Amino acid sequence: MTKATFTYLFLIVFTITGYSQTKTVRGSVYEKDTGYPLPSANVQVKGTSKGVTTNFDGNYEINVKVGDIIVFSYLGFENKEVKIEQKDVIDVYLTSSASQLDEIILVGYGKQKKQSAVGAQSSIKATELKIPVRDLTTAIAGRLSGVVSTERGGGPGSNGANLFIRGVATFSSSPQGPLLVVDGVPDRSINNIDPEDIESFTILKDATSTAVYGTRGANGVILIVTKKGKVGKPIINVEVNQAITKFTALPEFIDGPTFQTLYNEAQVTRGKNPAFTQDRIDLTASGADPDLYPNVDWYDTILRDFATNKRLNISVSGGAEAARYYISAGYFGEDGLFKTGDVDNFNSKLSLDRFNFTSNVDVNITKSTKLDLGITGFVTNFNAPAIGVNELFNLTTSTAPHIIPGGTYSNGQWPQLQGTRESPFQALTQSGVQNVYRNSFRTNIRLTQELDFILDGLSATGMFAFDINATNTNRRSRFLQTYYATGRDADGNLITEVSSPGNEELSFSNSSSSDRRFYTEAAVNYAQTFGNHEVSGLLLFNQSDFRIANPGSYVASLPFRQRNYVGRATYGYNEKYFAEANFSYSGSDQFVPSERYGFFPSFGAGWLVSNEKFFKPIENIVSYMKLRYSFGQSGNAAVSDPNLRFLYLSRLGDSGGYTFGSPGATRGFTGFNEQLIGGNTKWETTYKQNLGIEVSFLNNDLDLIVELFNERREGILLKNFVIPYSSGLTVGNIPLSNVGKTKNKGIDITLNYDKRWSMDNFFSFRGTFNYNKNEAVFNGLPPFRYDYQNRIGQPISQRFGYVATGLFETQDEVDNAAIQNGDTRPGDIRYKDLNGDGIINSDDQTAIGLGSIPRITYGLTFAGGFKGFDASLFFQGVGQVDFNYASGFGTQPFVQGPTYGNVYTNVLDRWTEANPNPNAFYPRLSTNETLTSNYVTSTFWTKRADYIRLKQAEIGYTLVGGEDVSEKYFKKLRIFINGTNLLTFSKWDFWDPELGDGNGAVYPNISTYNFGLRLTF
Repeated sequence: MTKATFTYLFLIVFTITGYSQTKTVRGSVYEKDTGYPLPSANVQVKGTSKGVTTNFDGNYEINVKVGDIIVFSYLGFENKEVKIEQKDVIDVYLTSSASQLDEIILVGYGKQKKQSAVGAQSSIKATELKIPVRDLTTAIAGRLSGVVSTERGGGPGSNGANLFIRGVATFSSSPQGPLLVVDGVPDRSINNIDPEDIESFTILKDATSTAVYGTRGANGVILIVTKKGKVGKPIINVEVNQAITKFTALPEFIDGPTFQTLYNEAQVTRGKNPAFTQDRIDLTASGADPDLYPNVDWYDTILRDFATNKRLNISVSGGAEAARYYISAGYFGEDGLFKTGDVDNFNSKLSLDRFNFTSNVDVNITKSTKLDLGITGFVTNFNAPAIGVNELFNLTTSTAPHIIPGGTYSNGQWPQLQGTRESPFQALTQSGVQNVYRNSFRTNIRLTQELDFILDGLSATGMFAFDINATNTNRRSRFLQTYYATGRDADGNLITEVSSPGNEELSFSNSSSSDRRFYTEAAVNYAQTFGNHEVSGLLLFNQSDFRIANPGSYVASLPFRQRNYVGRATYGYNEKYFAEANFSYSGSDQFVPSERYGFFPSFGAGWLVSNEKFFKPIENIVSYMKLRYSFGQSGNAAVSDPNLRFLYLSRLGDSGGYTFGSPGATRGFTGFNEQLIGGNTKWETTYKQNLGIEVSFLNNDLDLIVELFNERREGILLKNFVIPYSSGLTVGNIPLSNVGKTKNKGIDITLNYDKRWSMDNFFSFRGTFNYNKNEAVFNGLPPFRYDYQNRIGQPISQRFGYVATGLFETQDEVDNAAIQNGDTRPGDIRYKDLNGDGIINSDDQTAIGLGSIPRITYGLTFAGGFKGFDASLFFQGVGQVDFNYASGFGTQPFVQGPTYGNVYTNVLDRWTEANPNPNAFYPRLSTNETLTSNYVTSTFWTKRADYIRLKQAEIGYTLVGGEDVSEKYFKKLRIFINGTNLLTFSKWDFWDPELGDGNGAVYPNISTYNFGLRLTF
């Protein structure tokens, strides 16, 4: 035998021997997303019947041979195959797979299988809400179809974004936002919930989904469920985030010499004398004497370029079959972008600190009895200058750049020109400090009892919740004595005179408010399957009792009570045909006893077309198709003004009197006056229809959901101004009555694509689109003189003003045009004479613009992963929205003369005789010495605010312990960088287009650049 042959045979024998060796492999099986162990997971040698299951802690041990392939599987998760080589310890992380398990979704007061649901609801993963911002509401826009969100400012302690479900469908006299439900308890704010604690986030949009909430479901519902524990060893998650923040956009002011030059131009071009000499302008530009000739950029003086925020969260979860727990504590801290001064006895730094805690415990008292206890809360400490955050921005727009220096005079005195406001820097650093402490404590306890001993599928549940909220504000303020420099003496010393006396001592004031809410709920549930028939039912009662602890009046001291009786019945046949009926008999103490309760029914039906035999030929192309329709009613029992309670009662005043007659011919009489006339008031009712289609392609990798909705709302509480003055009623005491009517219709679209080649290799895309158009059918106003002025048929909150046809080009145009108010010259705005009477006045106002609430909202999400690395981009945008560039400081040049008010730099794009640009941003300039019509509300100042924004981007790397490193250190490590509000694309780029109507003088929205680290043990 040759040496080569012997070697060859030896290798064969060695290989066979190696592969025939039996060895013991052990390890654990975990859920990849959470790190929780998976008890009772299957561990099987592929191609054989040999296998084991994991124990209570997710551990396994199996005898195998080198070369065997082990298949790890668990219901609801993707299988994973591992080839046995030399490793003796193999830990496996399984990824959830909704396609292998009927997905369960949240509905009002319960859960349903997704395939049997006939209502319109949308949900997102809780991980998508974990962005480096304080307020949860700012993370939602564009992620869910049907949600319209507007964020009007981003300062620490701000109220977050305004949320609307399918837009605005009622007048501002009623609440326009959705009902918020957290852990089954309605009317809980979601602003300060830590995203780490959220298990699921769902919105309910149509009548079938919201009718069960009765008089509170008309504007849609947001459902949030916080995390619960799972069976297994304790899982500890620690996450640390550190971020840098800056403004998304900030308008710019002109400097002092430019202000003076343009002011002279505005005077001379109107036939007035210039206010500033060229010597004064040159001295201001030179900077030679900043005391007497200052030149200040006020934003640069009070604002810094960057600030920070930070977030820390620690959570522990786990449990046994008998009891499970989830406990977390979190901290969020944010600094503002205001500069700080050198003040010894107080700290006026703009900052916010928030501490969150959550504890959810689930206990199986018996095999059929379960007790759930939830305790959550937060504490915030908001610190700010005493003058207020947005007031500082008002100061910068009202303070001219050339009147006083940015800090103190060179002699240490604080500057102020008499008749103008204080220095923005003085207000920021010397006005004092305000501390606002907010505390919220929420508890809920639920007992669930299975009643199978009475009837299979029957259960009962009861819940009690208690919430308390408290706010305490301490304000220490002062106004220092100020001076104004009038010149220098022979020795060059500054000559000043007192502008306003002041006091260095801090005054003190305190205010506090608190409230508490009791919520009780009891329900009976039934769910059973009989062959091809699936039925379920719900009967429920709840009551809410809300009290203000320190009311300002007797009426406000009375509890606010609402009560609700709910029923639901569902039916499914052969997993093809589904029907659902709901009702709510709901009452509120707001209304007259005879009208206190209302009945709100709804009905929905669905057809799972893809389960029909005739669908089989195309199931390789279209793997899933479902049609559904719903119709029903919901209500809205509240009014926006909390002082308007018990509207069925009349209120008498002890002063004033009565006025009779028609406008222009009225006569007054003294006596007790009726401040409010009681009426037979009740809730407003909405009638909603929804048609939905769900389609899946490419083996369920691509999903499309399209919803068409139509809504009619009646009985909206408004003052009915159709009532004539001859009745004795005036604007002040005309009663509120159910006269308002609106319409709202539109479409929601969601497109999802999710392709996974392995646990770590994937690509996903989601697009959301929402369009809605509302209309005022009746708003309580009498007909106007001209049809084009009527609010009926226009969108809700439609803006009215003049129609601008451009700028006058010649004096002949001015002479031959309709007469306008004030001095009118070439370069001034020309308005359309709608009634043809040759005079421009209020009779020529009509509907203008689209409104400040977007009609279109959309989002685009791209995400991918490869071998532990992942990246995502989320774009959010709005369309068909504009804002009114309001007159005032900053936007209207020289509105109060040469010493008061600042001006934005876009004034440089103006009409002048030397450059008569017909498309200039500003018309011919003017000052307060000349009356013009240029700054009335008109289409000239209506600016489109459509935008698309890179709302979030993230890059991360995940290292799984037990697969890549020893598990003794950690189970999972994730390192990531992300950011929010990173780029904005809009025709309007002077300030953030999302800020809405106004002059931009608010704390802008924030861009965030964040680094994070997450460890799972």
